[in-house]
Amino acid sequence: MKKPKCHSESGFSLLEVLSAILIVTFFTAAAMQMMVISAAFKAKAKEYTTAANLIEKDLETVRNIAAQYEFPIVASPVPTLGAMAITLSSGKGLKQDDKIQFSGSSNVYSITAPSPIPSASPTIIITPGIISPAPSASTRVGSNTVCSATSASTGLANYLQQITQGSAYIDSSKTFSITEGGSSVIYGAVIGANPYIIPDTSKKLWLMRNDNNLNAAPYNVLQVRYLVVKDNNGSPSSNKIVAKLASEVIPNASFQCIQ
Repeated sequence: MKKPKCHSESGFSLLEVLSAILIVTFFTAAAMQMMVISAAFKAKAKEYTTAANLIEKDLETVRNIAAQYEFPIVASPVPTLGAMAITLSSGKGLKQDDKIQFSGSSNVYSITAPSPIPSASPTIIITPGIISPAPSASTRVGSNTVCSATSASTGLANYLQQITQGSAYIDSSKTFSITEGGSSVIYGAVIGANPYIIPDTSKKLWLMRNDNNLNAAPYNVLQVRYLVVKDNNGSPSSNKIVAKLASEVIPNASFQCIQ
């Protein structure tokens, strides 16, 4: 019997060609899928990095506010013995009926007026009149009442919250409420950061913040909670959360309490 001759020019069989096409198609599809997945992860990472930067920037602002929140000092004219009218640098941390002390003195006084105390360069009325030693210029004035607060609404954290949640920092027209730990928590949009457009994209993010006085003595800790959410037709969307963070700050006045 004669063996069939092999022809080197005869080429690939149909089965071989189809197999090669299937293999190339498979690897091409896999490569394309990996590119799509890579692009998705890259976009997600860019969203999260942007969200983290927004939180970090605002948290630094809140920390600076806390660091600059101090009890006032005695301003000019400096009070003399018997004086009942005292001019201060500010009204921070003080209110009518507070028991106050001047740094370096054990004497305790009560604020009888005004109510409310103006925030800038107020003149307060105290009783009794100044007892020796008389305070000098720039003497710190601390509130024993606030430093030994008995509720969250009367502590230093509450005073700080009135600033951080004020109209200069939070847009009260852009808020939403979500449930956290079984309680309803209201978040407000941070002014100056919303909506933030991620560079080289059309995506928008909202930075939302909630400030809450911790219900624990001495009531000087302000809990700051953040959510970064996606935009929904010009408003923040509470069900599209990109990132979240919780932190705590303490006003500097807390370290100026006279023990």
